[in-house]
Amino acid sequence: MAFPKVEGYVVTERLGSGSYSTVYKAYTKVGGRSIVAVKCVDRSKVKHSGTAVDNLITEIRLLKTLTHPHIVQMKEFTWDDKNIYIITEFCCGGDLSKYIHRYGRVPEKQVLYFLQQLASALKFLREKGVVHMDLKPHNLLLHKDSDGKYILKVADFGFAQLTSEAGGGGARGSPLYMAPEVVRGRYDARADLWSVGVIMYECLFGRAPYSSTTLKELVDKIQNQAPIEIPRNSCISVGCQDLLTRLLQHDPDRRITYEELFAHEYLDLEHMPSKENYQKAVQLIKQAIELDSNWQLKEALQAYSAALRLLVAAARAHTDTLAKEALTAKVTRYMERAEEIKQYLKYCETGVAPGDDVQQRLREWISNAK
Repeated sequence: MAFPKVEGYVVTERLGSGSYSTVYKAYTKVGGRSIVAVKCVDRSKVKHSGTAVDNLITEIRLLKTLTHPHIVQMKEFTWDDKNIYIITEFCCGGDLSKYIHRYGRVPEKQVLYFLQQLASALKFLREKGVVHMDLKPHNLLLHKDSDGKYILKVADFGFAQLTSEAGGGGARGSPLYMAPEVVRGRYDARADLWSVGVIMYECLFGRAPYSSTTLKELVDKIQNQAPIEIPRNSCISVGCQDLLTRLLQHDPDRRITYEELFAHEYLDLEHMPSKENYQKAVQLIKQAIELDSNWQLKEALQAYSAALRLLVAAARAHTDTLAKEALTAKVTRYMERAEEIKQYLKYCETGVAPGDDVQQRLREWISNAK
C-alpha cells in the first residue's frame, strides 16, 4: 500500500477511512518525532460535492479555534494537488466504539468518567456556540496519559454547526445516534443531548437502544418512538438511571437541558477527575495543613473537605493499581485528619469529650505533616 507524501511528516500506518477521507498515523521528520494523525481528504472525491466541501471547511475552521483538553487538537492543515491534509494530535487508545466492543458492557464508574469528560467538552462547545451533530462512539477518541488513565476527546467536526444555524441543511449525523427530531428535519442544539444518551446507553449495556438489523427497522423505531427500556438484568445507580432517562426523551421539550445536564448531581462536573482539579486539590491540602499548623481548625476542616471531594474522584479514576493505592492511602490519611478536627471542634462546642486526648493527637499530626 502506497502511503501519501505529506511534507514534514513520515506516514507509517493506515488507521481507518470514510467516504471522502483516510486517516493515517505519522510522525514529524524533525524535532522529537512527535506522533500525529493525518486525515487525508481526496480532492477528486469532494470537488463535485458542495456538502462535502462545506463540511470540510467547517471542520478546519472550528478545529483552528477549539482548544480544550477533551477536544482533539488540530496542529495544522496543508494540501497538494491530490489531497487536503488535516493534522491532529494522535490518540493512542483508539475510539470509544472499539473500547465498548472490547469490554462489552463498560462498568458504570468508567462510564461516568467518560461521560464527565464528554460533558466538559460539550459545556465548552456550548459556550462557543457550537453544536457537534455527529456524536457517536466512533467520534470519541481515547488517549492514555502518563498515568495510564484514559482521556476522552471529541473528534470529527464535519457536521458541526453554530447554535444559531442548527436545524438547517437537512438531517446530519449517524442514524443510530440521531435524535428523533433530526430524522423529522426540524431540530436544534438539543439533538446532541439525545446522542449523549444513546452513547451512555451503549456503554452501559453493550448496544444502542435502537440497535437494528436494517435501516428501515431503525427508522421505524425512531419514527414510532419505540419505548426505550433499561435491560432487566442491569444494575445501575439511581442517579445514573435518572440522567439516562432524561437524556433519552423523544420530545426535546421534555429532554434534560444543557444547564440541567451540567449541574446534574450524578455527573458532578465540579469535582470530575482532571489534572486541573488534582492540582487544585494539592493546593487545598497545602492550605489546609498550613491552617492546621496555625490552629485555625474550622478553616482547615473546610479546606480538607474541599480537597477530599476532588481527591476521592481522582482515586476512583486511577487504572494503575500502585498509583491508586498510593493516592488512596493519602486520601485516608487526610480523611482521618479531617475527622479528628471535626471531633475536636465538636468537643469545643458541646464539652463532650471524644474519648481520647484529641488535642495531643492533633499536635502530633501537625508535627508529622511538617
